[in-house]
Amino acid sequence: MVDIVEGRRKKTKIPIRLILFFLIVAGLVVGIYLLVSTRAQAGTEEVEFVEEVPASLERREFYEVQDGDTFTTVMEALGLGYQEALDIVAAAEEVFDFTNVKLGKSFALVSEHGTHTRIEYEPNSNTVITVDLLNGAYETLEQPIDYDIIIDSAEVTIQDSMFLSGIDAGLPEVLIVKLADVLAWEIDFATQVQTGDSFRVLYERRFRYGEESTVGDVLATGFVNTGEESLAYRFVDGEGDIGYYNENGASMVREFLKAPLSYSRISSGFTYSRFHPTLQRSTPHRAIDYAAASGTPILAVADGTVTFSGYNGGFGNYIDIRHNSIYETQYAHLSRYGAGIHSGAHVKQGQVIGYVGSTGFSTGPHLHYQVEVSGTLVNPLQVEFPAGDPLAEDQLPGFFEQRDAFDAQF
Repeated sequence: MVDIVEGRRKKTKIPIRLILFFLIVAGLVVGIYLLVSTRAQAGTEEVEFVEEVPASLERREFYEVQDGDTFTTVMEALGLGYQEALDIVAAAEEVFDFTNVKLGKSFALVSEHGTHTRIEYEPNSNTVITVDLLNGAYETLEQPIDYDIIIDSAEVTIQDSMFLSGIDAGLPEVLIVKLADVLAWEIDFATQVQTGDSFRVLYERRFRYGEESTVGDVLATGFVNTGEESLAYRFVDGEGDIGYYNENGASMVREFLKAPLSYSRISSGFTYSRFHPTLQRSTPHRAIDYAAASGTPILAVADGTVTFSGYNGGFGNYIDIRHNSIYETQYAHLSRYGAGIHSGAHVKQGQVIGYVGSTGFSTGPHLHYQVEVSGTLVNPLQVEFPAGDPLAEDQLPGFFEQRDAFDAQF
């Protein structure tokens, strides 16, 4: 029975012990929640700290050598003192001469945890010079550059010149030059290449720090000229010497280069009767004229001795080189001579002996190039120069294995 007082329900009293029980339980729940939450937050902070650790502790600062720079000015630009730079030069002199830094080359100052650890300098695309900065002794090492390498191949049909067709096909200039160097003893690219000829090449693409750096070695190549293919393969022999050989193991290097210029064009061929534009009459032209820009370097096609170097009438500035008892070559209309070129000087194959000009009886810059065999002028394009040495018999099995591996890739 419920008592009604002035229209309201009568209030019932709750025991104090029951209230205290509920308060204790609530406190325990809140405490457990706070403890779990704190631990969870602590775990999250630890994971985030690990994730924030940098992947690499190295920091690299680069400086490109400018015109007028010396090693000391480069080091000062990187934050090293003048005296420290001098100490490095002295410590490194037996490994590398830092007084001869090259324009356009880069230095790298490497740091770890804010401390300078070493200097790196690359005098060429294959070598890095490192200087240790940690112990004050400046230990200097010359080491090969460690590239990541991808092997790639390309095939190009020639429309104008090998150089321009290669560029149009997206090949790097340096690759085309290297390719021409490999075949320089086999093909005269200025006179023999025709529209419709083609070439294929297997080569290295070098990567460093995740970016493409430079072209590596030409591994194999084939050049089709008037339907005939000349093949060349890179091979390292048992003594560590690097060379290029044809499919049978014969050296691509011969005693004579095919041409004294690179990437020029023929302007007048070998003939016994040609109308001379200056003399205004027909004369024999027992030579090849290579049209090229004034100042283009001229190369000795083989080792030999300079028998004449000077002005020679209609030939202008002129050089005569005797290579042996059979072969002699002459170069005319030069603008100037190469360093050390004089009568009696010994020259090496590929050495710059002079520069294209238009001296003497000449209507424009070009090289007049002659070849004598046993005292008789012959057509430079038709003379058969001696071949280089083949691989030794014991090297051939390894070479043939390498050749077949390259053939399978291009």
